[in-house]
Amino acid sequence: MAASQGYPKWLLDSKENISSTKEWGTFLHELHDAIQQQLTESHVQYFSDLSEAEKELFMHRATKAIESGSAYNGLYKKVSVLCDQNLNEEVSRQLLEEHPIGTKSDLVIDFAEDGALSLLTKWPDMKHKLCFCLNQPMPFKVRQLAWRLYLTNTRAFYFETMRKQYVDLLNADPRKAISMYDYEIDQKCAQLLNSEKTFVDLRGSQGVFYAMKAVLSYYHATMKTKQRLRDVDHMLAFPFVCVSAPNIPRKEPPSSRTVALLVEEFLTFQESRPGFVIDSGSETHEEEMRGFIDKVARLLQKYFPDTPKIIAEKYVPSKDKIVATEAGSYAVLKDGLTILVRPLIRSMFVGYLRLDTLLYVWDQYMIGLDTPGFNVEWLAIVTAIILGLLKDRFKECSTSVQLESALKNEAPKLTIAQFQYEVKKHHYTDLWSMLMKDGKSAMPVLDPTQAQHPSWRHWFNDLIPPYTRPANRRTAREEREAERERLGQQRREQALTYRDNDQQQRSQGPVYVMRKGDSKASSLRDEAELMRLAAADRQRMEKEKALLEDQLAEERQRREEAERRNQEEIERLKQQMAMMNVQPSRPPSNYSMSSYISRILVPPPPTPASRHSIPPPPIRQTPARTPTPATSPTEQFNVVMRDFIKKIADAQNRIAHCEKGSSEQELLDKKTEGFLHQNIRDIKQAQIELFGRRFEPGEFDKMAPQEQQDKSDKMMSLIQKWREDRRAQDLKAK
Repeated sequence: MAASQGYPKWLLDSKENISSTKEWGTFLHELHDAIQQQLTESHVQYFSDLSEAEKELFMHRATKAIESGSAYNGLYKKVSVLCDQNLNEEVSRQLLEEHPIGTKSDLVIDFAEDGALSLLTKWPDMKHKLCFCLNQPMPFKVRQLAWRLYLTNTRAFYFETMRKQYVDLLNADPRKAISMYDYEIDQKCAQLLNSEKTFVDLRGSQGVFYAMKAVLSYYHATMKTKQRLRDVDHMLAFPFVCVSAPNIPRKEPPSSRTVALLVEEFLTFQESRPGFVIDSGSETHEEEMRGFIDKVARLLQKYFPDTPKIIAEKYVPSKDKIVATEAGSYAVLKDGLTILVRPLIRSMFVGYLRLDTLLYVWDQYMIGLDTPGFNVEWLAIVTAIILGLLKDRFKECSTSVQLESALKNEAPKLTIAQFQYEVKKHHYTDLWSMLMKDGKSAMPVLDPTQAQHPSWRHWFNDLIPPYTRPANRRTAREEREAERERLGQQRREQALTYRDNDQQQRSQGPVYVMRKGDSKASSLRDEAELMRLAAADRQRMEKEKALLEDQLAEERQRREEAERRNQEEIERLKQQMAMMNVQPSRPPSNYSMSSYISRILVPPPPTPASRHSIPPPPIRQTPARTPTPATSPTEQFNVVMRDFIKKIADAQNRIAHCEKGSSEQELLDKKTEGFLHQNIRDIKQAQIELFGRRFEPGEFDKMAPQEQQDKSDKMMSLIQKWREDRRAQDLKAK
């Protein structure tokens, strides 16, 4: 799907087409003039005299200056049209040539995703564009790249050296990359993966286990402390290995490069955590925790007013319960929330939310890492939503212990849609304003009804349709309907006129007098009659041709059958003659008995009639010939067996392939073709299920023989299971 340079082919084609358009030339000319004006105002002679930061600043200002001009708008339209066309052509080509399993919409999304990822990989500074994923779970590939970009520390040189140092340690002395409590970390990771309900998707994966243990062991070794690693750190490592799980083998440890990348991401995340998440017990962290709890309490009182009352009742001592409830003590509520929320926020919801919901929450956290205050606001919102959605369960609890147990057991049942609804209803505007307050994104949130250039609205068209109001669209629709009604009425009147003229012509007899105005109708009738006759002739010729072809096929089949029967008869006669030549030539037993009786009986006396001489019958002379050599019993046996085996083979061929030209053979061919297409779909689906993607053309041939054998065995096992399932369903349906 992607080209050798790392970009999809449709994106490279779009770039080439855009660079050759006049709109691109006009845009470059205006951009050059804007930059030149800034150089003149800044008293700089050449653009090359500027530093890289100054060049970027000048380019940004020049682009902003011409952003609302005609050249920019013209280029925007052209880029949209060309990207639309090239993407559509690439998707159509794959549908025709490779017969993919997915629909056209799925392919469009996949190709567009590959293009966006290739651009983000080339220009990582554009990661702020990912803010458009606010309140949306990221696709798998986008999530992998986004987390990697946002968790790359600003001290890039240091972390690149650390990653290289980690790999060098593994190659030189692996013990230096292992914690002194490596065995305890090993046991804890195994226990979490096997017992935690929310980790069930990765249970049994040896690769994930080794990756998680290696990251945590190295992290603890870098801390250079004799204290054991906290349980919450084990929980926080889980989302990272989960996102990298498709790149980690299940049956063997991951590569050092994968572990090094996980080490970089995990260490960067640990450094960027807010103080109330670290919660080390220091005064600073306690102050941040109090501020966070205050924010959660205010959100609950504003959007879920019943939940604070329930929590306050469960955490207030019994003797002060009535007083505290009547007074509505805010301090009591904050104390109860602190006890309830502390384990939830320290683990960043790991173990409290199911996997897909957890990754959705972490996606929003990642895209706000570069925005001050966003992550504190987001974590408070998520915490308040969890507590607010579980209020019905909290009502059933009578103690604070039951409240904490309900939070642990019921939170995994919450879905992404519930969070999206609450965020969209109450918090989306504020969160979006926080992301956009620094002007990071030059692209507005596109409203399909208000956008100046709606994205992908011109699919298959060269021109972008202008935006019209609903009233104008309704008026245009009514005018089109009126025009269609007028044309229909006109055609009906013409048909009535033609019918009346035809009836008048028939009533007048053979003599027809051309009236004024009927010449056009007559010519139309003549033309229609000629077309009807020509169509009838073509149809008759087609039928005769089909009949002759059928007769020819029947005659050919009869001749083949006759020739086959004659050949079989010849073979049978040859075998009989061969068997007769083998038998000994001796007179039959009745002949011997009759000759013996004739010798012992006395002949009767002659009669008068027997006295006359009767001429003996003429002796028939046969020409002398060479006797046929007798075949041996072995040769006779071979001849008979060959004939027997040939007949069995012919019968099997007729059973397996049916008679030539029969309806059974056509049905068998259709079934066979269907099985072939099903095999192609099964192979591509097996590649997606087992390896997360489809192999590129020629990629399988470049693999090592052992790797080819292993992947073929895995795919065939999965395909065989699908075949058995389909067979069981067919039998059940019958």
